[in-house]
Amino acid sequence: MPHVVANGIRTFYRSAGEGPPLLLIAGNGMEHTTFDEQLPSFARHFRCIVYDLRGIGASDVPADGYTTAGMARDARGLLDALGIEQAHVAGYSLGGAIAQELVLAEPRRVLSLSLYASYDRPQPYMRLRYDILVDITLHCSPRLWAMYSAFSAFGAEYIDAHEQAVRDEIDKRIARWESGSAPDRHGLAGHYRAILSHDTLDRLQAIRCPTWIAVGSSDAVTPPAHSRRMHEAIAGSELRIYPGKPHRLLNFEAAAFNRDALEFLLRHRSGQASAH
Repeated sequence: MPHVVANGIRTFYRSAGEGPPLLLIAGNGMEHTTFDEQLPSFARHFRCIVYDLRGIGASDVPADGYTTAGMARDARGLLDALGIEQAHVAGYSLGGAIAQELVLAEPRRVLSLSLYASYDRPQPYMRLRYDILVDITLHCSPRLWAMYSAFSAFGAEYIDAHEQAVRDEIDKRIARWESGSAPDRHGLAGHYRAILSHDTLDRLQAIRCPTWIAVGSSDAVTPPAHSRRMHEAIAGSELRIYPGKPHRLLNFEAAAFNRDALEFLLRHRSGQASAH
């Protein structure tokens, strides 16, 4: 399996397609397979790079370094190891927070920025959700983790309209833990702590590259208010809100999301990164 050392972390990655580089950064507790429903479309036009964040999958699980700024240095190290000077960057949820830190630290390296169901600063509900998830992850059963993580992620509106889909998702999460591919508890808790410490709200105006922001109107994890704030702060950014859709846009609204996300990427496929 392909690994490189990125920012001192042995990092698993995969590459698909040809064209301008597109770095896809997964969300908390999610492996490189996060973007499996996007790669068939994206890889027709881009060299798509997916990887396991520190603390998950086949990458190292270090004791520390779980901040979005630190994980952005991991992403930069991966690009360095692959000899990629500039790339389009897209991140889902925590991955979008990491992408923000990457473009703020290295504006010349980011050709475009896509933020999928992401956020700028945790609000009280989000802080409480992840405080609870840290304790559940470290001290409780995988079944309770699966039930609470899904229940709190989808929220009342979506669950009331799609109960069976959410119960199926809970079963998938339980099966993941029981299949031998369970996430490392320390690494997963590290991802949650990275979410809690992220804060770019007062720095987003420095982002100058083309930016596309997408969120579901029923997103209970990163509600649309976050995306609206980011849209207002990032000059020239575009915002797409998907009515009635949950946090997992990549899977629960894949067809429309893939079409819109790719359309933005193609418009900026040969773009130039902005300098501060």
